[in-house]
Amino acid sequence: MATNHYFIGVPLQKEKQDEFADLQKILRQEMTYKTWTHPEDFHITLKFLGACTTEQLAAIEKELQKKSWPDPFELELGPAASFGKKDQPRVFHLSVKEASPLARIKKEIEQLCEQVGFEKEDRTYKPHITLAKKWVSGLSPLSAEKVNDHFLKTYSMDVDRFCLYQIHPQQSPKYEVVCEVNLYSGGEA
Repeated sequence: MATNHYFIGVPLQKEKQDEFADLQKILRQEMTYKTWTHPEDFHITLKFLGACTTEQLAAIEKELQKKSWPDPFELELGPAASFGKKDQPRVFHLSVKEASPLARIKKEIEQLCEQVGFEKEDRTYKPHITLAKKWVSGLSPLSAEKVNDHFLKTYSMDVDRFCLYQIHPQQSPKYEVVCEVNLYSGGEA
């Protein structure tokens, strides 16, 4: 019986972790959330797997490592956005402008995971970086009354890898890299 949960995602470089941790500090002055993402856990989810058997995990790792992936690419991050009510969002995040290489990686991971026994995600893919979730109180700095320019900013980030993570819900940070898949400029390394 599988009890460990996993997902595949794009990690953020230390510089972006620090920038977005600074955004969290500003957000904390305006709002209270039950869960604040640890800066080392900032990521862009490609596929949530949930519980995996040892066999599924081994098959996913093998397929991820042998597949040909796009070359490194740049993503545009931001501005801030939310899921839920605009003034009291259940999730406060940075949006991610979906680039062709990201869409290709997402699609190929979805196909690979289907072959290993995972259900295809039916929801529309909305890449994002979660800053906080489970709203408790406060008014969003994106609301009409409180527009905060810090959250309207956009960023660029180079993507040169993605990872398979194991989730440790009781730890902080809670995501452990199980395997890393590097994107290589000019083909396989």
